[in-house]
Amino acid sequence: MSTLAKRRFLLALPLAAIALLLAWQLVPSSREALPGQEHAHAQGKDKKTLYTCGMHPNVVQEGPGKCPICGMDLTPMKSSTGGGGGAKGAASSKTLTIDPVVVQNMGVRVAKVKRRDLTREVRTIGEVVVAEDKLSVVNLKFSGWIERLYVDKTGVRVRAGQALFSIYSPELVSAQEEYLLAVRATKSTDTPLARAAHTKLKLWDLSDRMIAAIVKRGKARRTLTIRAPRSGYVLHKSIVQGTRAMAGQDLFRIGKLSAIWVHVQVYEFQAPWIEVGQPATMELSFQLGKLYQGKVSYIYPTLSERTRTLTVRLEFVNPKLRLKPGMFTTVRIKTRAKKDVLAIPTEAIIHSGERQLVFVTRGIGKYEARQVATGMIADDHLTEVKSGLTDGETVVVSGQFLLDSESQLREAVQKLIATRLQAKRGNGNAPLPASAAKKPPASSKHEADYTCPMHPRISEAKPGDCPICGMKLVKRKPQSKSKPKKP
Repeated sequence: MSTLAKRRFLLALPLAAIALLLAWQLVPSSREALPGQEHAHAQGKDKKTLYTCGMHPNVVQEGPGKCPICGMDLTPMKSSTGGGGGAKGAASSKTLTIDPVVVQNMGVRVAKVKRRDLTREVRTIGEVVVAEDKLSVVNLKFSGWIERLYVDKTGVRVRAGQALFSIYSPELVSAQEEYLLAVRATKSTDTPLARAAHTKLKLWDLSDRMIAAIVKRGKARRTLTIRAPRSGYVLHKSIVQGTRAMAGQDLFRIGKLSAIWVHVQVYEFQAPWIEVGQPATMELSFQLGKLYQGKVSYIYPTLSERTRTLTVRLEFVNPKLRLKPGMFTTVRIKTRAKKDVLAIPTEAIIHSGERQLVFVTRGIGKYEARQVATGMIADDHLTEVKSGLTDGETVVVSGQFLLDSESQLREAVQKLIATRLQAKRGNGNAPLPASAAKKPPASSKHEADYTCPMHPRISEAKPGDCPICGMKLVKRKPQSKSKPKKP
Protein backbone atom coordinates (compact mmCIF):
# COMPACT_ATOMS: atom_id res chain seq x y z
CA MET A 1 0.00 0.00 0.00
CA SER A 2 1.32 3.42 -0.93
CA THR A 3 1.96 6.15 1.56
CA LEU A 4 -0.96 8.23 0.20
CA ALA A 5 -3.38 5.32 0.63
CA LYS A 6 -2.23 4.78 4.19
CA ARG A 7 -2.83 8.43 5.01
CA ARG A 8 -6.37 8.29 3.51
CA PHE A 9 -7.18 5.15 5.53
CA LEU A 10 -5.99 6.70 8.77
CA LEU A 11 -8.10 9.82 8.13
CA ALA A 12 -11.25 7.79 7.28
CA LEU A 13 -11.02 5.58 10.37
CA PRO A 14 -11.86 8.33 12.93
CA LEU A 15 -14.63 9.64 10.68
CA ALA A 16 -16.22 6.18 10.53
CA ALA A 17 -16.01 5.83 14.30
CA ILE A 18 -17.71 9.20 14.80
CA ALA A 19 -20.47 8.21 12.35
CA LEU A 20 -21.10 4.93 14.17
CA LEU A 21 -21.27 6.76 17.49
CA LEU A 22 -23.82 9.26 16.15
CA ALA A 23 -25.92 6.44 14.69
CA TRP A 24 -25.94 4.59 18.03
CA GLN A 25 -27.12 7.72 19.82
CA LEU A 26 -29.92 8.43 17.31
CA VAL A 27 -31.27 4.87 16.93
CA PRO A 28 -33.33 3.62 19.98
CA SER A 29 -31.79 0.77 21.91
CA SER A 30 -33.38 -2.66 21.79
CA ARG A 31 -33.83 -2.49 25.55
CA GLU A 32 -36.13 0.56 25.28
CA ALA A 33 -38.88 0.53 22.65
CA LEU A 34 -40.25 3.57 20.90
CA PRO A 35 -43.44 5.08 22.33
CA GLY A 36 -45.49 3.84 19.43
CA GLN A 37 -44.00 0.37 19.56
CA GLU A 38 -44.51 0.17 23.32
CA HIS A 39 -48.16 1.23 22.97
CA ALA A 40 -48.73 -1.35 20.27
CA HIS A 41 -47.07 -4.02 22.35
CA ALA A 42 -49.28 -3.11 25.36
CA GLN A 43 -52.40 -3.36 23.24
CA GLY A 44 -51.26 -6.67 21.79
CA LYS A 45 -51.25 -8.30 25.21
CA ASP A 46 -54.67 -9.13 26.57
CA LYS A 47 -53.47 -9.81 30.09
CA LYS A 48 -50.50 -8.88 32.27
CA THR A 49 -49.62 -10.68 35.46
CA LEU A 50 -48.04 -8.51 38.11
CA TYR A 51 -45.92 -9.92 40.92
CA THR A 52 -45.49 -8.47 44.38
CA CYS A 53 -43.94 -9.28 47.73
CA GLY A 54 -46.25 -10.38 50.55
CA MET A 55 -44.19 -8.47 53.11
CA HIS A 56 -43.45 -5.41 50.94
CA PRO A 57 -46.50 -4.66 48.75
CA ASN A 58 -44.75 -1.65 47.25
CA VAL A 59 -42.57 -4.01 45.21
CA VAL A 60 -44.45 -4.66 41.95
CA GLN A 61 -42.99 -6.06 38.72
CA GLU A 62 -44.14 -7.84 35.57
CA GLY A 63 -42.43 -11.18 36.07
CA PRO A 64 -41.55 -13.56 38.88
CA GLY A 65 -38.42 -13.07 40.91
CA LYS A 66 -37.04 -12.23 44.31
CA CYS A 67 -37.99 -9.27 46.48
CA PRO A 68 -35.06 -6.82 46.43
CA ILE A 69 -35.71 -5.97 50.09
CA CYS A 70 -36.22 -9.27 51.91
CA GLY A 71 -35.38 -11.83 49.22
CA MET A 72 -38.77 -13.61 49.34
CA ASP A 73 -40.29 -15.09 46.19
CA LEU A 74 -42.69 -12.68 44.50
CA THR A 75 -46.30 -13.87 44.18
CA PRO A 76 -48.79 -12.96 41.42
CA MET A 77 -51.19 -10.16 42.33
CA LYS A 78 -54.06 -10.26 39.88
CA SER A 79 -54.37 -10.24 36.12
CA SER A 80 -55.64 -6.98 34.70
CA THR A 81 -57.13 -6.27 31.29
CA GLY A 82 -55.59 -4.04 28.70
CA GLY A 83 -57.96 -1.26 29.62
CA GLY A 84 -56.48 -0.75 33.06
CA GLY A 85 -53.28 -2.70 33.59
CA GLY A 86 -50.36 -2.27 35.85
CA ALA A 87 -50.33 -0.34 39.03
CA LYS A 88 -53.46 1.54 38.17
CA GLY A 89 -55.42 -1.66 37.69
CA ALA A 90 -54.16 -3.05 40.95
CA ALA A 91 -55.06 0.09 42.83
CA SER A 92 -58.59 0.19 41.45
CA SER A 93 -59.36 -3.42 42.38
CA LYS A 94 -61.57 -3.85 45.46
CA THR A 95 -60.16 -7.29 46.27
CA LEU A 96 -57.14 -7.46 48.55
CA THR A 97 -54.92 -10.53 48.14
CA ILE A 98 -52.63 -11.48 51.00
CA ASP A 99 -50.41 -14.49 51.49
CA PRO A 100 -52.13 -17.07 53.75
CA VAL A 101 -49.10 -17.11 56.06
CA VAL A 102 -49.43 -13.35 56.55
CA VAL A 103 -53.18 -13.77 57.16
CA GLN A 104 -52.42 -16.31 59.88
CA ASN A 105 -49.90 -13.97 61.47
CA MET A 106 -52.54 -11.22 61.50
CA GLY A 107 -54.89 -13.44 63.52
CA VAL A 108 -57.79 -13.02 61.08
CA ARG A 109 -61.09 -14.56 62.26
CA VAL A 110 -64.32 -14.70 60.27
CA ALA A 111 -68.06 -15.11 60.91
CA LYS A 112 -71.12 -15.83 58.79
CA VAL A 113 -73.80 -13.27 57.93
CA LYS A 114 -77.07 -14.72 59.27
CA ARG A 115 -80.68 -13.76 59.86
CA ARG A 116 -81.46 -13.43 63.55
CA ASP A 117 -83.90 -11.99 66.07
CA LEU A 118 -82.23 -9.00 67.72
CA THR A 119 -83.08 -7.70 71.19
CA ARG A 120 -81.76 -4.69 73.03
CA GLU A 121 -81.91 -3.55 76.66
CA VAL A 122 -81.45 -0.08 78.08
CA ARG A 123 -79.38 -0.26 81.26
CA THR A 124 -79.56 2.73 83.56
CA ILE A 125 -79.77 3.88 87.18
CA GLY A 126 -83.10 4.72 88.84
CA GLU A 127 -84.34 6.36 92.02
CA VAL A 128 -87.33 5.12 94.00
CA VAL A 129 -89.89 7.87 94.67
CA VAL A 130 -93.39 8.01 96.15
CA ALA A 131 -96.13 7.63 93.57
CA GLU A 132 -97.71 11.04 93.15
CA ASP A 133 -101.18 9.59 92.68
CA LYS A 134 -100.88 7.91 96.10
CA LEU A 135 -99.76 11.01 97.98
CA SER A 136 -101.97 13.38 100.01
CA VAL A 137 -101.15 16.70 101.68
CA VAL A 138 -102.99 18.05 104.76
CA ASN A 139 -103.30 21.85 105.02
CA LEU A 140 -105.83 24.46 106.18
CA LYS A 141 -107.75 27.32 104.59
CA PHE A 142 -107.68 29.32 107.82
CA SER A 143 -105.08 30.14 110.45
CA GLY A 144 -105.00 28.87 114.03
CA TRP A 145 -103.05 27.18 116.80
CA ILE A 146 -102.47 23.46 117.30
CA GLU A 147 -104.27 22.62 120.54
CA ARG A 148 -103.54 18.90 120.50
CA LEU A 149 -101.39 16.70 118.25
CA TYR A 150 -102.57 13.08 117.98
CA VAL A 151 -99.97 11.90 115.42
CA ASP A 152 -96.70 13.32 116.62
CA LYS A 153 -94.15 11.16 114.74
CA THR A 154 -93.01 10.97 111.13
CA GLY A 155 -93.10 7.54 109.49
CA VAL A 156 -96.05 6.11 111.43
CA ARG A 157 -98.87 4.43 109.58
CA VAL A 158 -102.32 6.07 109.73
CA ARG A 159 -105.75 5.02 108.55
CA ALA A 160 -108.20 7.06 106.55
CA GLY A 161 -110.31 9.16 108.97
CA GLN A 162 -107.84 8.87 111.85
CA ALA A 163 -107.51 12.07 113.94
CA LEU A 164 -104.29 13.95 113.29
CA PHE A 165 -104.60 17.13 115.41
CA SER A 166 -107.07 19.66 116.88
CA ILE A 167 -106.81 23.35 116.03
CA TYR A 168 -108.22 26.51 117.57
CA SER A 169 -109.01 29.25 115.07
CA PRO A 170 -110.72 32.57 115.93
CA GLU A 171 -111.76 32.83 112.27
CA LEU A 172 -113.48 29.45 112.39
CA VAL A 173 -115.26 30.24 115.68
CA SER A 174 -116.53 33.53 114.22
CA ALA A 175 -117.86 31.77 111.11
CA GLN A 176 -119.74 29.24 113.25
CA GLU A 177 -121.36 31.99 115.31
CA GLU A 178 -122.46 33.81 112.15
CA TYR A 179 -124.18 30.65 110.96
CA LEU A 180 -125.89 30.10 114.32
CA LEU A 181 -127.15 33.72 114.40
CA ALA A 182 -128.62 33.35 110.91
CA VAL A 183 -130.40 30.15 111.87
CA ARG A 184 -131.75 31.63 115.13
CA ALA A 185 -132.97 34.80 113.44
CA THR A 186 -134.93 33.01 110.75
CA LYS A 187 -135.48 29.76 112.62
CA SER A 188 -134.55 28.02 109.41
CA THR A 189 -131.40 26.78 107.68
CA ASP A 190 -132.85 27.47 104.24
CA THR A 191 -132.80 31.25 104.21
CA PRO A 192 -130.31 33.17 102.01
CA LEU A 193 -128.36 34.38 105.05
CA ALA A 194 -128.15 30.89 106.56
CA ARG A 195 -127.17 29.37 103.23
CA ALA A 196 -124.36 31.92 102.81
CA ALA A 197 -122.96 31.12 106.28
CA HIS A 198 -123.33 27.41 105.58
CA THR A 199 -121.43 27.73 102.31
CA LYS A 200 -118.58 29.56 104.07
CA LEU A 201 -118.16 26.68 106.52
CA LYS A 202 -118.29 24.16 103.67
CA LEU A 203 -115.51 26.02 101.83
CA TRP A 204 -113.39 25.67 104.96
CA ASP A 205 -113.71 21.87 104.64
CA LEU A 206 -116.34 21.34 107.34
CA SER A 207 -118.63 18.47 106.43
CA ASP A 208 -122.44 18.61 106.51
CA ARG A 209 -122.38 16.27 109.48
CA MET A 210 -120.11 18.63 111.41
CA ILE A 211 -122.28 21.66 110.55
CA ALA A 212 -125.45 19.81 111.63
CA ALA A 213 -123.78 18.94 114.93
CA ILE A 214 -123.01 22.64 115.50
CA VAL A 215 -126.68 23.57 114.90
CA LYS A 216 -127.85 20.76 117.15
CA ARG A 217 -125.51 21.84 119.91
CA GLY A 218 -126.41 25.53 119.46
CA LYS A 219 -122.93 26.63 120.34
CA ALA A 220 -119.75 27.13 118.30
CA ARG A 221 -116.98 24.60 118.74
CA ARG A 222 -113.76 26.09 120.08
CA THR A 223 -111.50 23.56 118.34
CA LEU A 224 -111.79 21.53 115.19
CA THR A 225 -110.32 18.03 114.76
CA ILE A 226 -108.56 17.39 111.43
CA ARG A 227 -108.48 13.76 110.21
CA ALA A 228 -106.31 11.78 107.73
CA PRO A 229 -107.67 11.92 104.17
CA ARG A 230 -106.27 8.46 103.25
CA SER A 231 -104.45 5.45 104.65
CA GLY A 232 -100.69 5.45 104.38
CA TYR A 233 -97.50 6.56 106.07
CA VAL A 234 -96.70 10.00 107.43
CA LEU A 235 -93.87 11.07 105.15
CA HIS A 236 -93.67 14.66 106.34
CA LYS A 237 -94.87 16.59 109.43
CA SER A 238 -94.17 20.28 109.93
CA ILE A 239 -96.00 21.00 113.23
CA VAL A 240 -95.74 20.25 116.91
CA GLN A 241 -98.26 20.88 119.66
CA GLY A 242 -98.78 24.62 120.19
CA THR A 243 -97.52 25.61 116.73
CA ARG A 244 -99.37 28.32 114.88
CA ALA A 245 -100.59 26.97 111.56
CA MET A 246 -100.97 29.38 108.68
CA ALA A 247 -103.53 29.11 105.91
CA GLY A 248 -102.11 27.10 103.01
CA GLN A 249 -99.23 25.63 105.02
CA ASP A 250 -98.47 21.92 104.41
CA LEU A 251 -98.91 20.31 107.83
CA PHE A 252 -98.84 16.61 106.94
CA ARG A 253 -97.88 14.59 103.87
CA ILE A 254 -99.28 11.07 103.78
CA GLY A 255 -98.33 8.54 101.12
CA LYS A 256 -99.24 4.99 100.24
CA LEU A 257 -96.17 2.81 99.57
CA SER A 258 -97.78 -0.40 98.31
CA ALA A 259 -96.91 0.75 94.79
CA ILE A 260 -93.99 3.05 94.01
CA TRP A 261 -92.46 4.89 91.07
CA VAL A 262 -88.91 4.70 89.81
CA HIS A 263 -87.45 7.62 87.85
CA VAL A 264 -84.66 6.66 85.44
CA GLN A 265 -82.52 8.78 83.14
CA VAL A 266 -81.83 7.73 79.53
CA TYR A 267 -79.60 9.39 76.96
CA GLU A 268 -80.89 11.24 73.92
CA PHE A 269 -79.97 8.46 71.48
CA GLN A 270 -81.82 5.92 73.66
CA ALA A 271 -85.04 7.94 73.82
CA PRO A 272 -86.51 6.59 70.53
CA TRP A 273 -86.16 3.04 71.84
CA ILE A 274 -88.40 3.59 74.90
CA GLU A 275 -92.17 3.08 74.68
CA VAL A 276 -94.93 3.11 77.29
CA GLY A 277 -95.80 -0.40 78.43
CA GLN A 278 -92.37 -1.95 77.86
CA PRO A 279 -91.32 -4.41 80.60
CA ALA A 280 -88.59 -3.42 83.03
CA THR A 281 -86.60 -5.24 85.70
CA MET A 282 -85.02 -3.67 88.77
CA GLU A 283 -82.27 -4.91 91.08
CA LEU A 284 -80.98 -3.52 94.37
CA SER A 285 -77.27 -3.46 95.15
CA PHE A 286 -77.80 -5.18 98.51
CA GLN A 287 -80.20 -7.78 97.08
CA LEU A 288 -78.26 -9.12 94.11
CA GLY A 289 -80.24 -11.72 92.23
CA LYS A 290 -83.60 -10.44 93.48
CA LEU A 291 -85.40 -8.93 90.49
CA TYR A 292 -88.49 -6.73 90.67
CA GLN A 293 -90.78 -6.68 87.65
CA GLY A 294 -92.40 -3.46 86.45
CA LYS A 295 -93.22 -1.49 83.33
CA VAL A 296 -92.76 1.89 81.68
CA SER A 297 -95.73 4.08 82.64
CA TYR A 298 -94.75 7.52 81.35
CA ILE A 299 -92.08 9.29 79.29
CA TYR A 300 -91.58 12.89 80.33
CA PRO A 301 -91.82 15.39 77.46
CA THR A 302 -88.75 17.53 78.25
CA LEU A 303 -85.01 16.93 78.34
CA SER A 304 -82.76 18.03 81.18
CA GLU A 305 -80.62 20.92 79.96
CA ARG A 306 -77.98 20.20 82.58
CA THR A 307 -77.49 16.45 82.08
CA ARG A 308 -78.92 16.12 78.54
CA THR A 309 -80.96 13.11 79.65
CA LEU A 310 -84.64 12.20 79.48
CA THR A 311 -86.62 11.11 82.55
CA VAL A 312 -88.71 7.93 82.23
CA ARG A 313 -91.16 6.79 84.90
CA LEU A 314 -91.54 3.13 85.85
CA GLU A 315 -94.14 1.53 88.12
CA PHE A 316 -93.45 -1.35 90.53
CA VAL A 317 -95.56 -3.06 93.17
CA ASN A 318 -94.14 -3.00 96.71
CA PRO A 319 -96.17 -5.46 98.79
CA LYS A 320 -93.58 -6.02 101.55
CA LEU A 321 -92.33 -2.42 101.50
CA ARG A 322 -88.79 -3.50 100.61
CA LEU A 323 -88.51 -0.64 98.16
CA LYS A 324 -87.97 2.58 100.08
CA PRO A 325 -88.29 6.07 98.59
CA GLY A 326 -84.82 7.47 97.99
CA MET A 327 -83.15 4.17 97.07
CA PHE A 328 -80.97 3.94 93.97
CA THR A 329 -81.46 0.88 91.80
CA THR A 330 -80.15 -0.73 88.62
CA VAL A 331 -82.84 -0.87 85.95
CA ARG A 332 -83.06 -2.69 82.63
CA ILE A 333 -85.74 -1.79 80.12
CA LYS A 334 -86.35 -4.36 77.40
CA THR A 335 -87.09 -2.62 74.12
CA ARG A 336 -89.00 -3.96 71.14
CA ALA A 337 -87.22 -6.85 69.36
CA LYS A 338 -86.52 -6.99 65.62
CA LYS A 339 -87.42 -10.26 63.95
CA ASP A 340 -85.51 -12.03 61.16
CA VAL A 341 -82.97 -9.36 60.20
CA LEU A 342 -79.46 -9.71 58.76
CA ALA A 343 -76.87 -9.34 61.49
CA ILE A 344 -73.11 -9.53 61.88
CA PRO A 345 -70.80 -9.23 64.91
CA THR A 346 -70.39 -5.60 65.88
CA GLU A 347 -66.61 -5.96 66.00
CA ALA A 348 -66.56 -6.66 62.24
CA ILE A 349 -67.55 -3.07 61.42
CA ILE A 350 -64.90 -0.43 60.73
CA HIS A 351 -66.14 3.11 61.30
CA SER A 352 -64.36 5.29 58.76
CA GLY A 353 -65.69 8.82 59.10
CA GLU A 354 -69.15 8.89 57.55
CA ARG A 355 -68.83 5.36 56.15
CA GLN A 356 -69.03 1.92 57.72
CA LEU A 357 -66.94 -0.82 56.13
CA VAL A 358 -66.55 -4.57 56.49
CA PHE A 359 -64.13 -7.01 54.86
CA VAL A 360 -65.82 -9.88 53.01
CA THR A 361 -63.83 -13.04 52.27
CA ARG A 362 -63.64 -13.92 48.56
CA GLY A 363 -61.51 -17.04 48.89
CA ILE A 364 -58.27 -18.10 50.52
CA GLY A 365 -56.25 -14.97 51.17
CA LYS A 366 -58.68 -12.71 49.27
CA TYR A 367 -60.73 -9.98 50.94
CA GLU A 368 -63.08 -7.32 49.64
CA ALA A 369 -63.73 -4.05 51.47
CA ARG A 370 -67.45 -3.28 51.27
CA GLN A 371 -69.54 -0.38 52.52
CA VAL A 372 -72.62 -1.31 54.58
CA ALA A 373 -75.58 0.48 56.15
CA THR A 374 -76.24 -0.60 59.73
CA GLY A 375 -79.24 -0.36 62.03
CA MET A 376 -80.00 -1.68 65.49
CA ILE A 377 -77.11 -2.62 67.81
CA ALA A 378 -78.21 -5.60 69.91
CA ASP A 379 -77.06 -6.64 73.37
CA ASP A 380 -75.32 -9.84 72.26
CA HIS A 381 -72.69 -7.84 70.31
CA LEU A 382 -74.59 -8.09 67.04
CA THR A 383 -75.48 -5.28 64.63
CA GLU A 384 -78.28 -5.18 62.09
CA VAL A 385 -77.18 -4.80 58.45
CA LYS A 386 -79.69 -2.97 56.27
CA SER A 387 -77.73 -3.11 53.00
CA GLY A 388 -74.36 -4.14 51.62
CA LEU A 389 -74.33 -7.84 52.60
CA THR A 390 -76.32 -10.95 51.79
CA ASP A 391 -77.22 -13.97 53.87
CA GLY A 392 -74.44 -16.56 53.95
CA GLU A 393 -71.49 -14.30 53.21
CA THR A 394 -68.43 -14.38 55.45
CA VAL A 395 -67.00 -11.26 57.07
CA VAL A 396 -63.78 -10.65 58.99
CA VAL A 397 -64.34 -10.07 62.72
CA SER A 398 -60.73 -9.93 63.94
CA GLY A 399 -57.72 -8.44 62.20
CA GLN A 400 -59.83 -6.29 59.90
CA PHE A 401 -57.99 -3.15 60.98
CA LEU A 402 -54.73 -4.71 59.77
CA LEU A 403 -56.42 -5.56 56.48
CA ASP A 404 -57.69 -2.00 56.21
CA SER A 405 -54.19 -0.65 56.83
CA GLU A 406 -52.76 -3.07 54.28
CA SER A 407 -55.37 -2.02 51.72
CA GLN A 408 -54.69 1.67 52.23
CA LEU A 409 -50.93 1.09 52.08
CA ARG A 410 -51.17 -0.80 48.82
CA GLU A 411 -53.45 1.78 47.30
CA ALA A 412 -51.07 4.58 48.26
CA VAL A 413 -48.04 2.69 46.95
CA GLN A 414 -49.75 1.85 43.66
CA LYS A 415 -50.74 5.47 43.16
CA LEU A 416 -47.17 6.54 43.93
CA ILE A 417 -45.74 4.02 41.46
CA ALA A 418 -48.22 5.07 38.78
CA THR A 419 -47.33 8.73 39.31
CA ARG A 420 -43.59 8.02 39.15
CA LEU A 421 -43.89 5.95 36.00
CA GLN A 422 -46.16 8.49 34.35
CA ALA A 423 -43.63 11.22 35.06
CA LYS A 424 -40.76 9.13 33.67
CA ARG A 425 -42.46 7.42 30.72
CA GLY A 426 -45.48 9.58 30.05
CA ASN A 427 -47.70 6.48 30.42
CA GLY A 428 -49.57 5.94 33.72
CA ASN A 429 -50.52 2.33 32.84
CA ALA A 430 -46.98 0.99 32.54
CA PRO A 431 -45.97 -1.35 35.35
CA LEU A 432 -42.68 -1.24 37.15
CA PRO A 433 -40.12 -3.02 34.94
CA ALA A 434 -38.76 -6.28 36.20
CA SER A 435 -35.22 -5.04 35.70
CA ALA A 436 -35.77 -2.29 38.28
CA ALA A 437 -36.72 -4.74 41.01
CA LYS A 438 -34.27 -7.48 40.06
CA LYS A 439 -31.26 -5.27 39.37
CA PRO A 440 -28.30 -6.75 41.25
CA PRO A 441 -26.27 -4.65 43.62
CA ALA A 442 -23.36 -2.67 42.33
CA SER A 443 -20.00 -4.33 42.20
CA SER A 444 -18.10 -4.34 45.41
CA LYS A 445 -15.10 -2.90 43.65
CA HIS A 446 -16.56 0.58 44.15
CA GLU A 447 -15.34 1.93 47.43
CA ALA A 448 -18.35 4.29 47.72
CA ASP A 449 -21.58 3.48 45.77
CA TYR A 450 -25.15 4.86 46.08
CA THR A 451 -28.10 3.34 47.94
CA CYS A 452 -31.70 4.15 49.03
CA PRO A 453 -32.26 5.09 52.70
CA MET A 454 -35.58 3.17 52.72
CA HIS A 455 -34.34 0.17 50.69
CA PRO A 456 -30.69 -0.47 51.58
CA ARG A 457 -30.49 -3.48 49.25
CA ILE A 458 -30.65 -1.10 46.29
CA SER A 459 -27.07 -0.31 45.28
CA GLU A 460 -25.98 1.76 42.28
CA ALA A 461 -22.64 2.94 41.04
CA LYS A 462 -24.01 6.34 40.03
CA PRO A 463 -26.48 8.78 41.66
CA GLY A 464 -30.14 8.59 40.66
CA ASP A 465 -33.62 7.59 41.90
CA CYS A 466 -34.63 4.46 43.78
CA PRO A 467 -36.50 2.14 41.35
CA ILE A 468 -38.91 1.12 44.15
CA CYS A 469 -39.92 4.29 45.97
CA GLY A 470 -38.40 7.00 43.76
CA MET A 471 -36.33 8.61 46.52
CA LYS A 472 -32.95 10.14 45.71
CA LEU A 473 -30.08 7.73 46.18
CA VAL A 474 -27.49 8.78 48.74
CA LYS A 475 -23.81 8.06 48.82
CA ARG A 476 -22.94 5.06 50.91
CA LYS A 477 -20.06 5.45 53.30
CA PRO A 478 -17.14 3.18 52.47
CA GLN A 479 -16.66 0.36 54.91
CA SER A 480 -13.46 0.65 56.91
CA LYS A 481 -11.17 -2.31 56.56
CA SER A 482 -10.29 -3.88 59.87
CA LYS A 483 -6.58 -4.18 60.47
CA PRO A 484 -5.27 -7.54 61.66
CA LYS A 485 -4.25 -7.58 65.24
CA LYS A 486 -0.57 -7.91 65.97
CA PRO A 487 0.38 -11.04 67.82
